[in-house]
Amino acid sequence: MPFSTLAKGAQSGVREPTQVVIRSRDDWLVFWGRHARIQAGPPSAPPVDFSREMVVALFMGERPTGGYAIEITRVERADSGLAVHYRSKGPDQGAMLTQALTQPFHLIKLPQDDGPVRFVPESSSR
Repeated sequence: MPFSTLAKGAQSGVREPTQVVIRSRDDWLVFWGRHARIQAGPPSAPPVDFSREMVVALFMGERPTGGYAIEITRVERADSGLAVHYRSKGPDQGAMLTQALTQPFHLIKLPQDDGPVRFVPESSSR
């Protein structure tokens, strides 16, 4: 199933591991405000047409350094809704790391689906 990335990075106001499905504009604006609150002059929420689209968001939770990432790799229609596959990774051994707290995340939009959404981890590294 096709999807497009709305935002991806390592700095978020969401500090705990979280998996979110958003199906309404009001919920999107509230959640975006929570996510973007750590930025000075936070950007407006990316546009989403909730009559046809929905948002899926993954947050790894706060990490002690840079070098961590989380990525939605594919979305499949399953018998009982959608399966969102994702991969997370930690820093490479011996890598030079940013000594700052990070909160890796990936937010996507995809065609609206009213069924349940299941998050499926792929093999993680480190």
